[in-house]
Amino acid sequence: MNNNGFRSGALLGGILGASVGMVLMSRVKPMHKRVIKRTAKRAKATLMNGINTLWR
Repeated sequence: MNNNGFRSGALLGGILGASVGMVLMSRVKPMHKRVIKRTAKRAKATLMNGINTLWR
């Protein structure tokens, strides 16, 4: 596998995903933004808790 191609594809995918996310979030109402932020915060906390449990 060509590592350089993988890295450039991951970079391109990250940039594309971020730009699509910004466009979609600009169209979301403020109330829904709060709900999405809260859900993302909970998901991050759950993920970090799971990672910390695995590392112990």
